[in-house]
Amino acid sequence: MEVLKRCKKAIGWQISDLKGISPLVCTHHIYMEEEAKPIRQLQRRLNPHLQEVVRAEVLKLLQAGIIYPISDSPWVSPTQVVPKKSGITVVQNEKGEEITTRLTSGWRVCIDYRKLNAVTRKDHFPLPFIDQVLERVSGHPFYCFLDGYSGYFQIEIDVADQEKTTFTCPFGTYAYRRMPFGLCNAPATFQRCMLSIFSDMVERIMEVFMDDITVYGGTFEECLVNLEAVLHRCIEKDLVLNWEKCHFMVRQGIVLGHIISEKGIEVDKAKVELIVKLPSQQLDFAIGAVLGQREDGKPYVIYYASKTLNEAQRNYTTTEKELLAVVFALDKFRAYLVGSFIIVFTDHSALKYLLTKQDAKARLIRWILLLQEFDLQIKDKKGVENVVADHLSRLVIAHNSHPLPINDDFPEESLMFLVKTPWYAHIANYLVTGEIPSEWNAQDRKHFFAKIHAYYWEEPFLFKYCADQIIRKCVPEDEQQGILSHCHENACGGHFASQKTAMKVLQSGFTWPSLFKDAHIMCRSCDRCQRLGKLTKRNQMPMNPILIVELFDVWGIDFMGPFPMSFGNSYILVGVDYVSKWVEAIPSIISDGGAHFCNKPFEALLSKYGVKHKVATPYHPQTSGQVELANREIKNILMKVVNSKQKRLVY
Repeated sequence: MEVLKRCKKAIGWQISDLKGISPLVCTHHIYMEEEAKPIRQLQRRLNPHLQEVVRAEVLKLLQAGIIYPISDSPWVSPTQVVPKKSGITVVQNEKGEEITTRLTSGWRVCIDYRKLNAVTRKDHFPLPFIDQVLERVSGHPFYCFLDGYSGYFQIEIDVADQEKTTFTCPFGTYAYRRMPFGLCNAPATFQRCMLSIFSDMVERIMEVFMDDITVYGGTFEECLVNLEAVLHRCIEKDLVLNWEKCHFMVRQGIVLGHIISEKGIEVDKAKVELIVKLPSQQLDFAIGAVLGQREDGKPYVIYYASKTLNEAQRNYTTTEKELLAVVFALDKFRAYLVGSFIIVFTDHSALKYLLTKQDAKARLIRWILLLQEFDLQIKDKKGVENVVADHLSRLVIAHNSHPLPINDDFPEESLMFLVKTPWYAHIANYLVTGEIPSEWNAQDRKHFFAKIHAYYWEEPFLFKYCADQIIRKCVPEDEQQGILSHCHENACGGHFASQKTAMKVLQSGFTWPSLFKDAHIMCRSCDRCQRLGKLTKRNQMPMNPILIVELFDVWGIDFMGPFPMSFGNSYILVGVDYVSKWVEAIPSIISDGGAHFCNKPFEALLSKYGVKHKVATPYHPQTSGQVELANREIKNILMKVVNSKQKRLVY
């Protein structure tokens, strides 16, 4: 404690305690590749919780002077929020063993600098070899584990390069004064800075890998002296440590994912817990296979594969399941195996004799015939030796998964099968990787970059900012016909014309370049639209609008029917508000002089609720023209959507 009290200036408690390492010691530069052009990206959507995380982070960095507002930067990158691990704790696993692990204690706001990094000249400063660091650190009785307080934020960015770190979020556009996470050369800069500060101490009393500093000693007193020397160096160079992540004078700890102690190096049990929990008994609901190749006598893995069995396949005999695993593996790896000599290792020795067996079941014979395409040899191998494939067959699938059934048959021909990419493939590829096809000419590039600003990628979908300020999902070709059919032929579609059908697709939140053209083609090829068309307007009397000021002031109602009986109904009651077109109980009703409306029970009902009833002039549909228009539209829809026998005319 005395050492910590004397060196308390090396410890930081909040981000405002960061003084910043002197630019004379280290400064981060962002050098660009030749012909690199600035890239401006749009902000990404965040849910309300993550928006508050970003807001708090922005306010914190503004108060600490790490970022500053900027509005004219040619470089703009979006924000990304990821879980953050902080501190080390000891927990018990299911066996009651105590294991050390890191805690997930919050969120880290990062910036997606991938497009900036793509045009940045790379800094090839070497990082130390992890195995050598672990060897030098292990074997000591006492350790002190130190961690920099937001280590990157302690290194200044060159003034000329600060605008390149500009990021956008829902609360504004800002640039960094100090080095943020996400820059491709940030690790090299930080490691260079640490070695510059502790150059005379590394490999003698301490090891440093990025912001993880490990101080060690042969005795308690020696480790304490080394700790004080390191803390004084931190004070001298204005390097601030994080109190929550520091551990002083301990016997063991986690370094680079390994547990180091006086005993040596151990694997972190928290990282192998899943493997330890794997069931050791044989399971009957899954099969596994591994594609490997020997080189210089050593086996190398090329591909892993495993599948769960469906209910029918679980009832197979053991021999059938073993052969099914071979069929599945050869089908899965067919592209690699056709034309090559293959050795199949299995722990079921009976498979060796199946290829020559004449009186096997029909299913086995069919599978054996499928295997004749391959030049293969089946060899027996004990399960304890065939551990990789055995391991894959024991993986337990979550209860809510929906595994696909295994295809027992080989495809007839798939070598020449072509998969068509969606129309927005180049847009999505550019938004993710920043690359465009090299064969494009200048005109293609100009046309592409003129429209790219309206799109943004949110894995796995592409969205577009449309001219009406609405964000819509871009639809690939294989989904367009289904959406058009739903918006045209279903009950909610009503077999409207191409313009209305396309607008309904847009209202549903979808878009693609040929939407209106595709809608026109669909309506032209729709059998019902061509047979029925619109109701004729011949000899229709003119209809004059009624001037209405307020919503729900005046309504129009009318009956349609009688229709064929359906679910006990034979009439349709139509009620339309003249302003909003909404249906509601209202204080004023306009109807025609039909007996449905001009009778004592109906008048008593209106009187009870204080509704004023107005009767339209006979043969004068202009009075309730809104309802007449609705009637005509409903009849038009009913003619197209009801089935041919008209058994469900009224719903």
